[in-house]
Amino acid sequence: MMGILRAYFRMFTFFIFVVMCLVEYLIPALFWGRNLERGFRIRSRFAHRVRFFLGVDLEIQGQKHDKPAIYVCNHRTYYDPAAVLLDLVRVMVVAKMEISHWPLLGYAMDLTGIIFVQRESQDSRKATREAMAEAVNKNLSILIYPEGTTGDRPISLDFRPGTFATAAKIGVPVVPLAIEYAEAGDAWVRTDQSFLNHFLQCYRKKRTKVKLRYGPPMMDEDVDRLRASCKAWVDKNLLEMQAEFGGVPWPSTV
Repeated sequence: MMGILRAYFRMFTFFIFVVMCLVEYLIPALFWGRNLERGFRIRSRFAHRVRFFLGVDLEIQGQKHDKPAIYVCNHRTYYDPAAVLLDLVRVMVVAKMEISHWPLLGYAMDLTGIIFVQRESQDSRKATREAMAEAVNKNLSILIYPEGTTGDRPISLDFRPGTFATAAKIGVPVVPLAIEYAEAGDAWVRTDQSFLNHFLQCYRKKRTKVKLRYGPPMMDEDVDRLRASCKAWVDKNLLEMQAEFGGVPWPSTV
Protein backbone atom coordinates (compact mmCIF):
# COMPACT_ATOMS: atom_id res chain seq x y z
CA MET A 1 0.00 0.00 0.00
CA MET A 2 2.77 2.41 0.93
CA GLY A 3 4.52 1.72 -2.37
CA ILE A 4 1.51 2.55 -4.53
CA LEU A 5 0.83 5.75 -2.56
CA ARG A 6 4.45 6.73 -3.09
CA ALA A 7 4.12 6.08 -6.83
CA TYR A 8 0.97 8.20 -7.17
CA PHE A 9 2.54 11.01 -5.16
CA ARG A 10 5.56 10.94 -7.45
CA MET A 11 3.38 10.92 -10.56
CA PHE A 12 1.42 13.93 -9.28
CA THR A 13 4.65 15.74 -8.39
CA PHE A 14 6.15 14.90 -11.78
CA PHE A 15 3.32 16.61 -13.65
CA ILE A 16 3.34 19.55 -11.25
CA PHE A 17 7.02 20.03 -12.15
CA VAL A 18 6.14 19.91 -15.86
CA VAL A 19 3.50 22.61 -15.38
CA MET A 20 5.93 24.71 -13.32
CA CYS A 21 8.52 24.49 -16.10
CA LEU A 22 5.97 25.54 -18.71
CA VAL A 23 4.90 28.56 -16.65
CA GLU A 24 8.52 29.48 -15.97
CA TYR A 25 9.24 29.41 -19.68
CA LEU A 26 6.06 30.90 -21.11
CA ILE A 27 5.73 34.02 -18.94
CA PRO A 28 9.05 35.53 -20.17
CA ALA A 29 8.22 34.26 -23.67
CA LEU A 30 5.17 36.54 -23.74
CA PHE A 31 7.51 39.53 -23.61
CA TRP A 32 10.76 38.34 -25.22
CA GLY A 33 9.74 35.35 -27.34
CA ARG A 34 11.13 31.83 -27.38
CA ASN A 35 14.67 31.42 -26.13
CA LEU A 36 16.62 28.17 -26.36
CA GLU A 37 19.13 29.04 -23.65
CA ARG A 38 16.25 29.66 -21.22
CA GLY A 39 14.83 26.30 -22.23
CA PHE A 40 18.15 24.58 -21.51
CA ARG A 41 18.31 26.09 -18.01
CA ILE A 42 14.73 25.16 -17.16
CA ARG A 43 15.20 21.64 -18.49
CA SER A 44 18.31 21.17 -16.34
CA ARG A 45 16.47 22.28 -13.20
CA PHE A 46 13.62 19.93 -14.06
CA ALA A 47 16.03 16.98 -14.40
CA HIS A 48 17.49 17.67 -10.95
CA ARG A 49 14.07 17.98 -9.32
CA VAL A 50 12.82 14.78 -10.93
CA ARG A 51 15.88 12.83 -9.84
CA PHE A 52 15.28 13.80 -6.20
CA PHE A 53 11.55 13.10 -6.10
CA LEU A 54 11.75 9.83 -8.03
CA GLY A 55 14.38 8.53 -5.62
CA VAL A 56 17.00 7.94 -8.32
CA ASP A 57 20.48 6.99 -7.13
CA LEU A 58 22.63 7.93 -10.11
CA GLU A 59 26.32 7.14 -10.34
CA ILE A 60 28.19 8.95 -13.12
CA GLN A 61 31.64 7.85 -14.26
CA GLY A 62 33.82 9.66 -16.76
CA GLN A 63 33.55 13.21 -18.04
CA LYS A 64 31.67 15.00 -20.79
CA HIS A 65 33.60 16.36 -23.76
CA ASP A 66 34.67 19.99 -23.45
CA LYS A 67 33.62 20.85 -27.02
CA PRO A 68 30.51 20.19 -29.12
CA ALA A 69 30.01 16.48 -29.72
CA ILE A 70 27.40 13.92 -30.67
CA TYR A 71 26.60 11.79 -27.63
CA VAL A 72 25.22 8.34 -28.45
CA CYS A 73 23.62 6.26 -25.72
CA ASN A 74 21.89 2.91 -25.39
CA HIS A 75 18.19 3.21 -24.55
CA ARG A 76 16.38 1.47 -21.70
CA THR A 77 13.47 3.72 -20.73
CA TYR A 78 12.01 7.23 -20.74
CA TYR A 79 14.19 8.28 -17.78
CA ASP A 80 17.41 7.90 -19.82
CA PRO A 81 17.49 11.47 -21.18
CA ALA A 82 16.81 12.96 -17.73
CA ALA A 83 19.83 11.13 -16.34
CA VAL A 84 22.10 12.39 -19.11
CA LEU A 85 20.73 15.94 -18.98
CA LEU A 86 21.67 16.25 -15.31
CA ASP A 87 25.21 16.71 -16.55
CA LEU A 88 24.76 17.94 -20.13
CA VAL A 89 22.98 21.28 -20.44
CA ARG A 90 23.59 22.85 -23.86
CA VAL A 91 22.55 19.81 -25.85
CA MET A 92 19.84 19.15 -28.44
CA VAL A 93 18.06 15.82 -27.97
CA VAL A 94 16.88 13.78 -30.95
CA ALA A 95 13.58 12.05 -30.11
CA LYS A 96 10.83 10.17 -31.90
CA MET A 97 8.01 12.27 -33.33
CA GLU A 98 5.44 10.31 -31.29
CA ILE A 99 6.70 11.95 -28.11
CA SER A 100 5.70 15.39 -29.39
CA HIS A 101 2.05 14.28 -29.04
CA TRP A 102 2.31 13.36 -25.34
CA PRO A 103 0.05 15.65 -23.25
CA LEU A 104 2.03 18.52 -21.66
CA LEU A 105 5.34 16.65 -21.94
CA GLY A 106 5.52 16.90 -25.72
CA TYR A 107 4.95 20.65 -25.70
CA ALA A 108 7.44 21.17 -22.84
CA MET A 109 10.08 19.15 -24.68
CA ASP A 110 9.57 21.17 -27.86
CA LEU A 111 10.41 24.35 -25.93
CA THR A 112 13.60 23.02 -24.36
CA GLY A 113 15.76 21.75 -27.19
CA ILE A 114 14.34 18.71 -28.98
CA ILE A 115 14.78 17.63 -32.60
CA PHE A 116 11.81 15.42 -33.43
CA VAL A 117 12.32 12.79 -36.11
CA GLN A 118 9.87 10.53 -37.89
CA ARG A 119 12.14 7.56 -38.47
CA GLU A 120 10.05 5.94 -41.19
CA SER A 121 10.24 9.13 -43.27
CA GLN A 122 13.36 9.64 -45.37
CA ASP A 123 12.67 13.38 -45.58
CA SER A 124 12.36 13.64 -41.80
CA ARG A 125 15.62 11.75 -41.27
CA LYS A 126 17.36 14.07 -43.75
CA ALA A 127 15.95 17.15 -42.00
CA THR A 128 17.15 15.76 -38.67
CA ARG A 129 20.69 15.28 -39.95
CA GLU A 130 20.67 18.86 -41.22
CA ALA A 131 19.36 20.12 -37.87
CA MET A 132 22.11 18.22 -36.06
CA ALA A 133 24.80 19.80 -38.24
CA GLU A 134 23.28 23.25 -37.71
CA ALA A 135 23.23 22.75 -33.93
CA VAL A 136 26.90 21.73 -33.86
CA ASN A 137 27.75 24.85 -35.91
CA LYS A 138 26.05 26.86 -33.17
CA ASN A 139 28.38 25.31 -30.57
CA LEU A 140 25.73 22.91 -29.25
CA SER A 141 26.03 19.18 -28.66
CA ILE A 142 23.62 16.43 -29.70
CA LEU A 143 22.18 13.54 -27.69
CA ILE A 144 20.76 10.65 -29.72
CA TYR A 145 19.75 7.03 -29.16
CA PRO A 146 20.98 5.20 -32.28
CA GLU A 147 19.11 1.98 -31.45
CA GLY A 148 15.89 3.81 -32.29
CA THR A 149 13.95 2.10 -29.49
CA THR A 150 14.39 0.68 -26.00
CA GLY A 151 16.08 -2.68 -25.47
CA ASP A 152 15.74 -5.45 -22.90
CA ARG A 153 18.84 -7.53 -23.54
CA PRO A 154 22.26 -7.33 -21.85
CA ILE A 155 23.92 -5.49 -24.73
CA SER A 156 22.62 -2.76 -27.02
CA LEU A 157 20.53 -3.28 -30.13
CA ASP A 158 22.05 -2.53 -33.54
CA PHE A 159 23.05 1.11 -33.98
CA ARG A 160 21.58 2.86 -37.01
CA PRO A 161 24.26 4.38 -39.27
CA GLY A 162 22.79 7.85 -39.91
CA THR A 163 24.21 9.48 -36.78
CA PHE A 164 27.71 8.26 -37.49
CA ALA A 165 27.54 9.32 -41.14
CA THR A 166 26.59 12.81 -39.98
CA ALA A 167 29.45 12.87 -37.46
CA ALA A 168 31.97 11.77 -40.08
CA LYS A 169 30.66 14.28 -42.62
CA ILE A 170 30.84 17.36 -40.37
CA GLY A 171 33.97 16.25 -38.50
CA VAL A 172 32.57 16.22 -34.96
CA PRO A 173 33.54 13.62 -32.33
CA VAL A 174 31.11 10.96 -31.17
CA VAL A 175 31.06 10.30 -27.42
CA PRO A 176 29.52 6.94 -26.44
CA LEU A 177 27.43 6.73 -23.28
CA ALA A 178 26.26 3.61 -21.48
CA ILE A 179 23.32 3.66 -19.06
CA GLU A 180 22.22 0.74 -16.94
CA TYR A 181 19.61 0.00 -14.27
CA ALA A 182 19.85 -2.38 -11.34
CA GLU A 183 16.46 -3.96 -12.12
CA ALA A 184 15.24 -5.25 -15.46
CA GLY A 185 11.72 -4.02 -14.65
CA ASP A 186 12.96 -0.43 -14.89
CA ALA A 187 13.17 -0.74 -18.68
CA TRP A 188 10.08 0.28 -20.65
CA VAL A 189 10.04 -2.17 -23.54
CA ARG A 190 6.54 -3.67 -23.49
CA THR A 191 4.25 -2.21 -26.12
CA ASP A 192 1.21 -3.36 -24.12
CA GLN A 193 2.18 -1.36 -21.02
CA SER A 194 1.31 2.32 -20.89
CA PHE A 195 3.62 5.06 -19.67
CA LEU A 196 1.37 5.55 -16.62
CA ASN A 197 1.34 1.86 -15.65
CA HIS A 198 5.08 1.51 -16.08
CA PHE A 199 5.75 4.68 -14.09
CA LEU A 200 3.60 3.45 -11.19
CA GLN A 201 5.31 0.06 -11.31
CA CYS A 202 8.84 1.46 -11.28
CA TYR A 203 8.60 4.35 -8.87
CA ARG A 204 6.63 2.68 -6.11
CA LYS A 205 9.96 1.48 -4.70
CA LYS A 206 12.02 3.86 -2.57
CA ARG A 207 15.16 3.98 -4.69
CA THR A 208 16.01 3.34 -8.33
CA LYS A 209 19.68 2.62 -8.93
CA VAL A 210 21.20 3.82 -12.19
CA LYS A 211 24.73 3.94 -13.56
CA LEU A 212 25.91 6.20 -16.38
CA ARG A 213 29.33 6.15 -18.04
CA TYR A 214 30.99 8.51 -20.49
CA GLY A 215 33.30 7.03 -23.09
CA PRO A 216 36.19 8.64 -24.96
CA PRO A 217 35.53 10.96 -27.93
CA MET A 218 35.81 8.98 -31.17
CA MET A 219 36.39 10.19 -34.72
CA ASP A 220 36.71 8.17 -37.90
CA GLU A 221 35.98 8.87 -41.56
CA ASP A 222 34.88 5.24 -41.93
CA VAL A 223 31.23 5.26 -40.82
CA ASP A 224 30.93 1.52 -40.21
CA ARG A 225 34.12 1.42 -38.18
CA LEU A 226 33.01 4.42 -36.10
CA ARG A 227 29.63 2.84 -35.45
CA ALA A 228 31.20 -0.50 -34.50
CA SER A 229 33.71 1.14 -32.15
CA CYS A 230 30.99 3.06 -30.30
CA LYS A 231 28.75 0.01 -29.99
CA ALA A 232 31.62 -2.14 -28.73
CA TRP A 233 32.42 0.42 -26.03
CA VAL A 234 28.78 0.67 -24.95
CA ASP A 235 28.31 -3.11 -24.82
CA LYS A 236 31.51 -3.66 -22.84
CA ASN A 237 30.48 -1.11 -20.24
CA LEU A 238 26.91 -2.37 -20.01
CA LEU A 239 28.21 -5.81 -19.08
CA GLU A 240 30.61 -4.33 -16.54
CA MET A 241 27.86 -2.28 -14.88
CA GLN A 242 25.54 -5.29 -14.77
CA ALA A 243 28.29 -7.20 -12.94
CA GLU A 244 28.67 -4.32 -10.47
CA PHE A 245 24.93 -4.54 -9.76
CA GLY A 246 25.35 -8.25 -9.07
CA GLY A 247 23.71 -9.18 -12.36
CA VAL A 248 20.60 -7.85 -14.10
CA PRO A 249 18.14 -10.52 -15.34
CA TRP A 250 17.37 -9.12 -18.77
CA PRO A 251 14.70 -11.34 -20.36
CA SER A 252 16.08 -11.25 -23.90
CA THR A 253 19.51 -12.26 -25.19
CA VAL A 254 18.97 -11.78 -28.93
